[in-house]
Amino acid sequence: MTPKRVLFLISAVAVGSLTTQSVFAQANNHTGYRLSVVGIAVKDYAKSQDFYANKMGLREAFKFTSPDGTRTTTYYQLSRDTFLEMQLAAGDVKPGFTHVHLAVDDVNASIARLKQAGVPVAPRNGTTPGTVTEAGVAQPSNVKNSNIVEPDGLRLELNELLPESLTRKAAESWSDTYPSYRLYVIGIGYKDFAASDDFYEKKMGLRVAFLINSPTHPYLQLSRDTFIDFQPARDAAPSFNHVHLVVDDLTKALARLKQNGVPTTAPQFSPPSQLYSANVTDPDGLRLELNQWVDSLPKRAAEGWK
Repeated sequence: MTPKRVLFLISAVAVGSLTTQSVFAQANNHTGYRLSVVGIAVKDYAKSQDFYANKMGLREAFKFTSPDGTRTTTYYQLSRDTFLEMQLAAGDVKPGFTHVHLAVDDVNASIARLKQAGVPVAPRNGTTPGTVTEAGVAQPSNVKNSNIVEPDGLRLELNELLPESLTRKAAESWSDTYPSYRLYVIGIGYKDFAASDDFYEKKMGLRVAFLINSPTHPYLQLSRDTFIDFQPARDAAPSFNHVHLVVDDLTKALARLKQNGVPTTAPQFSPPSQLYSANVTDPDGLRLELNQWVDSLPKRAAEGWK
């Protein structure tokens, strides 16, 4: 465990605007990872399409169908550089958060660094916990990728966005006139703190940005302004359990959602994180937490990034 875990003392101030720098231009001096995509499986595709496209107002960035024509994947654009990847829940896959993508500059270099840190390299289709798979190019998205399978079996997909990748093209065609909900936190519920802490901190190289009331509930910093909210799984199985989306004005965002018929919780201030937030629940019960950054702990952590 990282020896020094400091809680910042802060006070709320006027809202600041988030940077619009591209994920592709921002270097991460610590790990090279940046949270870029959250994958979800849905029970009713049409109902979820209506929710994300019409009610939340997300732009459909691109979509494609599996070679056998049985599965459609739709990418909705949360912000310029962050996305939601939606597929139909089928077979053993239940509705829920299924995986996340971490953008990196060089997949091969990331794999080499993980290997040097003691993470075994597995075949491309490997699923063994605590491993990283060999790299390849996913089609038709044209993304060079590899999978990190962490100790609880959760999948973190490393993405190198090639010049012709659909994700990069969508980012380059982004307009500031679209509603923006920037993905900046993925919540992970873990089973064994010691094993997971060793993997994420020592092997992946993430640092603890701050704590939420307990040493076993840290925020791990992926990049300047993307994080993992890392907490015990409690009674549930280990999983990706929620996401945080940054909005510039929480009041306006909630008013827009209310006008579109989306129920939300009342906005509230969280003393531990110093964030203003409200929750939105999608048709499958997935929790999307909307955050407005003031002088919050995530904002302080981002400003202190070197």
